[in-house]
Amino acid sequence: MKRVPWPAPLAPAAYQIVDDVIYSTTFDEPYFSKSGGLAEKRHVFVEGNQLDERFRCSKKVTILEFGFGLGLNLLSSMEAHTSSGTECVLDYVAFEKHPLNKDQLRECLQLTIGANENATHLIRSLPPLVSGFHRIVLTPKVVLTLIYGDATSYIKELDASVDAFYLDGFSPKKNEDLWNPGLFASFRRLAAKGASFSTYSSAGLVRRGMSYAGFDVEVKKGFGRKKEMLVGVFRDEAQAQPKVFNNVTIIGGGIAGCSLALRASELGLRTRLIDRGPGVMGQGSSNPFPLVRPTVSLDFGPRGQFSWYAYFYAMRFYRKLSQYQSIGWQEISAIQLAKREGELAKMRDALGALDLSEDCLSFIDDSALASRSLGTQMSNGVFISQVGRLNRCQTGVTQAIKNSSIELLTKTRVSDIKSLSFLEDYQTTIESAPVVLANPQTAQQLIPQVKLRLQAIRGQSTRVESINRPLNHALCGDGYLAAMDDESVWSSGTFDLDDESTEVRSRDNLLNLDRINQLYDSIESVKQMEVVESWVGVRYATLDRMPHVGFVGNNEYALTGFGSKGFTWGPLASEMLVSELLGLSCPVERSLRKRMSPLRFD
Repeated sequence: MKRVPWPAPLAPAAYQIVDDVIYSTTFDEPYFSKSGGLAEKRHVFVEGNQLDERFRCSKKVTILEFGFGLGLNLLSSMEAHTSSGTECVLDYVAFEKHPLNKDQLRECLQLTIGANENATHLIRSLPPLVSGFHRIVLTPKVVLTLIYGDATSYIKELDASVDAFYLDGFSPKKNEDLWNPGLFASFRRLAAKGASFSTYSSAGLVRRGMSYAGFDVEVKKGFGRKKEMLVGVFRDEAQAQPKVFNNVTIIGGGIAGCSLALRASELGLRTRLIDRGPGVMGQGSSNPFPLVRPTVSLDFGPRGQFSWYAYFYAMRFYRKLSQYQSIGWQEISAIQLAKREGELAKMRDALGALDLSEDCLSFIDDSALASRSLGTQMSNGVFISQVGRLNRCQTGVTQAIKNSSIELLTKTRVSDIKSLSFLEDYQTTIESAPVVLANPQTAQQLIPQVKLRLQAIRGQSTRVESINRPLNHALCGDGYLAAMDDESVWSSGTFDLDDESTEVRSRDNLLNLDRINQLYDSIESVKQMEVVESWVGVRYATLDRMPHVGFVGNNEYALTGFGSKGFTWGPLASEMLVSELLGLSCPVERSLRKRMSPLRFD
C-alpha cells in the first residue's frame, strides 16, 4: 500500500503587541479592535447569532468558526452557555491556519482579558501544533474541535450540522485565500435548518458569497467605530438532520465500552452498560499496566492519523479521570527504538514532518542513550517525553461507572439484540434506542449480516521482581518494557494470532524475559530473573487493523476491533460514536471515519 505523507508543518502565528493591541504580522491586522476584545465578540457573534435563545431551545448548538485566533469567540460563547443554565451541549468547531502555542496564547489572553478560568483550562488543554482535527472536552457539555490547517482544504473533511457560522478570519483584503467561492459553497452542505451567520465584515465579496451559499443577508450596526456588520439566516433547504437519541445500551464493558458509557452519561444520555463477566474491565481490558502512547511512523495514512489524534485525546481523558478516581495514572517518558534496518531513517523523516518541539519528541542516538543510562542493543530511536501508564486501573474505572448515573448489568449474556427482552424495566426496544456492540468476542454472532472480520490475538505479559539497574524510561520495540513503582519490570508482550487460550504459558514468560535482555541489554541471565506476575489477554483486531466505529443498521452500532491499542484508541473512538448519537460534529475527518465504518468489508 502506498505510504501517505505527513502534511507540511504548520506555520505558527506571528504577532506583535503595540499599545496593548495584538497585531498579526502575517496579515498586518489586529486580532480584535481597540474598543475591546470580549465585548466585541459578544456583540458580533454571540448576539449576532442569538445564542442565548439557541441554548434555551436546543439540545445541542454547533458553532463553526473561521479564525480561532486568541479563542475569544469560544470564551464568549462558553460564557453565554454557562449563563443560559441549560443542559444544551455546546459543540464548537474552529479552523486555524496559524495557531498560537500555549505560551503565546497565555501571554495574549493575560493581556486581553486577565485572569479567566475558562481561558486557563483552554490553554492547559491545547494540543501540540499538529495539522488536522483535535477534539478537546473542555467541560462535560462543552466540546471543542480545533482544526489546524487550511480551512479551504479541511472543510471538505468536516462532518457537522452547523447552527451558527462565525466568520472571523482576517479581512478579505488581507486574507484572500480564506474568503473564496469554494468556502462559501461548502456552507450549503453543512448548514442546519435555521442556521445563522455573523461577521464583522461588510465587504461586498462576503455579502455575495453568503447569499450564494443560501443565506438571507442583513446589514446591522457594527461594534464601536465599525459602522456595519453582516448577519443572516439560511433560507435554502437544509441537510437532513442527524437522528438524536436520549438513551443508549452498550454491550461490552471493556475500556472502549466504559469510555463510551462515561461520556454518554456526562452528555445526558440515559446509559445502560451490559457485560457478561462479573464486572467491567475484564478479559482484554484487564491488563494491569497498559501504556498509552503514539507510534512514530512516517505514514500519515489512516492508522498514522488516528494513532496521533487518539493519543492526544487519551492523555487528556485519563488526566481528567485520574482527578476523581484512582486509576494509577502516571505520565512518564518512553523511547521508541528502531527495530530494523531502514526504520531509523523513517523515524528521522517522521520527526521532521511532525515538527513537534524537542520537549515532546526528539531523535536519540548511541551517545544520547548512554547519557540516559541505557545499554540497549537497539541503539537509535525516538524519545517521547510524555506517555501515559495506568496501574491496575480496573477498580478506578469500575468505581467511576458506579458513581455515575450509568445502569450496570453484569453476568448478563445477550443472545438477541432485536428485543433485549431481559431488560423488562427499561421500557424501550431497539427501534427507539441504539445498541452499541463493544463486545468483540460475540459481536459477530449478534450481527451476522455484517462482516466484521475480527481476529483473536492472544498476548501474554510478565512482571519480574527487578533487574540489575534502573529503567528510567519505557522502552518500546517489539512489545514494551516499563518499570513499576516497586522497581519491578513489566515486559509486554507476546502476539499469537487466532489463539483464544487464557492459560499462562511458561514459554511465553521466557520470551518476555528474553525481551528484557534484547531491549535493555541486561547482564542477568533469563534464569536469574524472578517472575512475580503473568497476565494473559485475548484482544480482537480487524484485518486492516483499523477499529470498527459507527453505524451498522437498525439503530445498531459497533465499537470494537482495537487489538492491543484499546487503551489508547478507545477513548477517542468512543467520542466519535457518542457524537454520532447526539448529532454533534465528528471529531475526525470524514475520510478517516469512513475507514472505520463497520460496513467497509461488506
